Amino acid sequence: MMTMRLKYHKYSQLRVFLVVSILVGATLCVVQSAHVFTRFDLAFFRLESLAGYQPIPLSVTILIIMFHSLFPGIIILEEGVVKGIIYTVIAWIFYTVLVHSYSEAFKLFMPMAAPLIGTLVSVIRVLGWGSTVLEEEKNDIKKTFGHFVEPSIATLAIENPDLLEEDGVRKTVTVLFADLRGFTKLCRDIEPEQVIKMMRECFGKLISIARANGGVIDKLIGDSLMVVWGNPVDRSDHAEKAVEAALEMQAMMRNLRQKWRSKLGVNVDLGIGINTDQVVVGTIGSEEFCDYTVLGYGVNIASRIERGCPGGEICVSRKTAEQLNGLYQCEFMGRFEYKNVKDKIEVFRVVQAGYQGKKT
Repeated sequence: MMTMRLKYHKYSQLRVFLVVSILVGATLCVVQSAHVFTRFDLAFFRLESLAGYQPIPLSVTILIIMFHSLFPGIIILEEGVVKGIIYTVIAWIFYTVLVHSYSEAFKLFMPMAAPLIGTLVSVIRVLGWGSTVLEEEKNDIKKTFGHFVEPSIATLAIENPDLLEEDGVRKTVTVLFADLRGFTKLCRDIEPEQVIKMMRECFGKLISIARANGGVIDKLIGDSLMVVWGNPVDRSDHAEKAVEAALEMQAMMRNLRQKWRSKLGVNVDLGIGINTDQVVVGTIGSEEFCDYTVLGYGVNIASRIERGCPGGEICVSRKTAEQLNGLYQCEFMGRFEYKNVKDKIEVFRVVQAGYQGKKT
């Protein structure tokens, strides 16, 4: 249904463009018949008067002017700007040769100024119209992609078509993983339709909080959420904003948990793990399907910290804690071993006592 609407929208714009082109051509025909352009045509033929020359029939004059008012716009829309302009120039070369030949051989006086004005108006209008339509199409694509990928990533992909071919770039970012605790039991005890409704409510609020704090949603993995700060837009306070978002998420989750417990009799918690490190940013996959994401050892550590984080808590690595500049109180939990992580990782718990989230 959406595709049909877009097609009709474009068709309506094209119809308006053609109608205006016809009106422009008709106006030029009226002006030509009033002999307003005669002195300009005489200048082209290097004549002082029409003595000895016979004007072509009015019907042929109208046909010529309408052709030059419509052809450039249609051919540019059909073939593109470069080919369209080339074909328009070729058409004018043929027309100029034709005018010169007929004026010399048959002493026929043919219009030049009106067709030229029609051509210029048509080219200028179609270029401006095409630019507007292209911008609208890009906005439509961004809006559609925004439901499935981050708007900032959609913009990056649209403005950089060769993104897939580019090599990865190293950047220091902060990665947050959030996971619902008790989700398996929830799926077992609650009807699937109700589970989907609860997930939408929960992740809708989590995503809004992340975005409000400058985070970029990297992916949703079942009952887990991955958010990145510092990419694709660089920011120096990525660690601070990640922890601020985590605090808001837990404050929201406390209210949501109480609501679910009273209405559905279920108990669900949220565990959050955060790490700041250097990662590789880029696209992975193939030309048919790819994902713009962050990869690296630092991402794995964030995931491991989240898995070991108790429900209702926010756990961060030392690298993240060191970049908080004392804005948030962190308590040392210990040095932990994680699977596929070489060294023990120092983990801190962000103190949430008294935090109720931002006032709205």
